[in-house]
Amino acid sequence: MLDENVSDQAEVKSLFKSKEEREPVESSEKNVWLNRTLVTLVWGSIISGCLYLAGGGEVEVSSVAAVASTKSQIFDLLIGDLTSWPAWNPVVSGMPEDPAEIKEGQSYEVTTSLLGIPITETWTVDHFAPGNGMTFSIESSIRTAVLSVSVDTDSGGAALSLYYKTTYKGLGRIAATFILEDTMLDKMTTNIRRLADDFPPPPPRQRGGGRPERP
Repeated sequence: MLDENVSDQAEVKSLFKSKEEREPVESSEKNVWLNRTLVTLVWGSIISGCLYLAGGGEVEVSSVAAVASTKSQIFDLLIGDLTSWPAWNPVVSGMPEDPAEIKEGQSYEVTTSLLGIPITETWTVDHFAPGNGMTFSIESSIRTAVLSVSVDTDSGGAALSLYYKTTYKGLGRIAATFILEDTMLDKMTTNIRRLADDFPPPPPRQRGGGRPERP
């Protein structure tokens, strides 16, 4: 009987790895570095969130960028064509398939995506200058915003102006601390430049000052 008990105990012990076979424990220096990084991220989010909430949840950004395309092409094929907005505006994920004519006071039901969450918003045209630009006022359950897009003639192409001001409401203020509006405007400009590369070149100007020939 004694021999059997000793044998069973030996089998149980053999289930555990020896000290030499165990995987090495991570160094304390690596753990300290990870802890410091985690604490920095947490406190950074808390501080930025407090500053954001103290500021009323309002963000205002703008940018001006050169685009190597004509003013008419940028406006007619992108800005003035609402169905093309999802192709260059990273916030817009869905526009009406057959939107009503663009005019001041006209409203549209637009599907946007904030942090990957689809939201239905009401976009109303506050200002519309055909061939030049437009301004929308945006209203939803989590924010009110103003988005202005305009284009002017520039040497060698066009100058694209973007203006965006938004005020987040309720729980939107907490989520808004993770939304980078500057990055969003940069993405808009990048998308418009990419799409502009596919535009056909404008027809060459006719030279010569002679009078047209009469038939």
